[in-house]
Amino acid sequence: MRMSVPLLLLLIVGVSLAQEKPTQPAKDVRVEYGLAVYKLGEKHATDKQAGEAIDSFCKWLGDQVPGATFARRGVRNQPADALKLLQDEKSTVALAIVSPSFYAAHKDTLKLKAIAEARRNDFDGEQFTLVGKTATDAYPSGKKVATSMTADLDWLNKVVMPAPEGIKPVEWVQYDNLFDAAYAIIDGEKGAPDMLLLDRVTLDSFTREAEFKALKHGLKSEMLPQDLLVELDGRLGDKSAAVVKAVGALDQTETGKKLGETLQTPRMPAPDTARLEKALKKFKP
Repeated sequence: MRMSVPLLLLLIVGVSLAQEKPTQPAKDVRVEYGLAVYKLGEKHATDKQAGEAIDSFCKWLGDQVPGATFARRGVRNQPADALKLLQDEKSTVALAIVSPSFYAAHKDTLKLKAIAEARRNDFDGEQFTLVGKTATDAYPSGKKVATSMTADLDWLNKVVMPAPEGIKPVEWVQYDNLFDAAYAIIDGEKGAPDMLLLDRVTLDSFTREAEFKALKHGLKSEMLPQDLLVELDGRLGDKSAAVVKAVGALDQTETGKKLGETLQTPRMPAPDTARLEKALKKFKP
């Protein structure tokens, strides 16, 4: 039986097409990395109030790091709650923003690696100032000092404002809102603290309030590390360098600048290792 040339070509092409498998589009395979935030003394550092901003940070970070997505695991303002979150094996955290005190306390047990400093309001380092009706450059032995950081007394007493040897330590008094403490001092309320301990951002806010002009600035702490962006137990793997590069360039695009404004952290440069090591030696001599 003879076939015509057109029919023979048609059969050959048909067999060829039947043998070829359709090409599947390449899948965008991405690994999810958990991110958590712990802000000591920040009453608004909760999922309800800060979750949306952290979600925006996660999305931005995922856009910068090829092959990765980032998801919020939680926002906490108490050290015990933060520790529980970072130890949760069912909802693994690979990346976190933590206070330097948390880093100092759990660096070894959680295998934390500081990869950037989360500069609040772009201040280079943190410094605390004693503020009261009268200025004093001496350690306020036995005085009542208002702070929002009593959840971490070790950091206060060992690093921020250590008492000289043989001197009675200050009595730290917790205030979630230090403006309330300032008004109590100015109004001479019964049981009011003698002084306030203010970080650089809060002090900057106080200087803009006419009511607080009467308060005097006194003893200052050394320049200390700010909040840190840390990697947990090497969980970023080969994405670590890309994360460092991304956050280091946060302020170099309009999108990054807007995100930085939302986070009150316009820049995330490399940590000041000398400053950090000095604080760690005070915390764990």
